[in-house]
Amino acid sequence: MLKFKIDKATYDALSDEQKAMYAEAGDGYQMQIEGLPDVTGLEAKVNELLGEKKSEAEKRRAAELAAQQAADEKARAAGDVTALENSWRQKLTDTEQRYQSQIEGLNGSLHTLLVDNVANSLAAKLAGESAPVMLPHLKSRLTVEMQDGKPVTRVLDASGKPSALTVDELGAEFSSNKAFAGVIIGSKASGTGGAGDADKPAGGASGLGGNDLVSEAANIIKNMGIE
Repeated sequence: MLKFKIDKATYDALSDEQKAMYAEAGDGYQMQIEGLPDVTGLEAKVNELLGEKKSEAEKRRAAELAAQQAADEKARAAGDVTALENSWRQKLTDTEQRYQSQIEGLNGSLHTLLVDNVANSLAAKLAGESAPVMLPHLKSRLTVEMQDGKPVTRVLDASGKPSALTVDELGAEFSSNKAFAGVIIGSKASGTGGAGDADKPAGGASGLGGNDLVSEAANIIKNMGIE
């Protein structure tokens, strides 16, 4: 189906008979129809009006800004400085709160990614199904730190201060901690973990393999000296 107005590429693809039906108009070609009014001038007028409308919108924004500035100056001159400053202070507070909310949301996401996920992965690696027992202890030893402008996982020492330990080294530390011998996968498999310790109940930590998490947690708390 032939169109009323086409571009040059479409025109070039027409047959000679079809090309004869078109005449060049602006940057394309327009079908010549007898009795059809010439709209070239109308299009030009529309473009002119659109340009004027855009110009008017820009002028209106400039006028509104000038009016606001004039109102501010008038308020200051009238001594209504307090109300004016309170208005701007409220705008600043609202903006700060909006950005603070966004920052807190991002920090929460970073903590989940670099602390919670890392702790979950390490706990599962060390204790398998008993991971929930170790999870809070591992989380307390991890934090998020900015390094070279990028957030990274930082391992804390036992006192909660930043350390040079890696996550793997933290895992090794917990693996060698007798308090967790009952839930560490390697310790349960080998039967080690303080068997024969006078402070442990009969059967030793190696006997915890068949107990539920509540019993394991109770033994860990006892071994850590927590009442």
